[in-house]
Amino acid sequence: MKKIIPLIIIVVAFVFSSCKKDEIHNTDTKVGISDVTVYPVLTMAGSPYVSIVKGATYTEAGVTAKEGSSTINVTTTGSVNINQPGLYVITYSATNKDGFPATVSRTVVVLPAHENPGVDLSGKYDYVAGGYTSTVTKVAEGVYTTDNVWNAATIIPVVFISLDGLTISVPNQNTGYGPIFGTGTYNPATKRLVYTLSLSNYGISNSNRNWQKQ
Repeated sequence: MKKIIPLIIIVVAFVFSSCKKDEIHNTDTKVGISDVTVYPVLTMAGSPYVSIVKGATYTEAGVTAKEGSSTINVTTTGSVNINQPGLYVITYSATNKDGFPATVSRTVVVLPAHENPGVDLSGKYDYVAGGYTSTVTKVAEGVYTTDNVWNAATIIPVVFISLDGLTISVPNQNTGYGPIFGTGTYNPATKRLVYTLSLSNYGISNSNRNWQKQ
């Protein structure tokens, strides 16, 4: 027994010593030996999609940013020409103390006129050649988003305008495939939505894309 007891004491001491070495101390700024960064969180006031009629006043609702519980500065880029119908993107950015950025954006559409009462092209649309169903959502007066305007093989979301529910305008806007723009029609009798689009980066001009409302 006299030989065994010292051995047990040594083993216990070794285990205790190893546990002490592996302790991880966490703080607000560190987890063990790793630094902690808190990414900026941007909160947008108002809607991410806004429409105004040409000549009307555009009022910027603003964005706030926080790093944890601390308010940080927001940088705004982009502007709206209230006298020129079209699509304008306002981008808001904030950077935390470690240099990590975050951004959000608001799309402002200047309409040539007010839409006709009761117009709403929202709904599910099947690509006529098959393979994809897009969702068209009305997001502001006269303004819609669709999660695909092209075809089943190439997914291109865009914003488009319709004031009368019959004619469509796709204002020039940037996508993952470059700038896209065009016109279109909706036929209430057949429930057919036809986009005539140009995708300049791919040398495509006036290509018709047909969608059937469910």
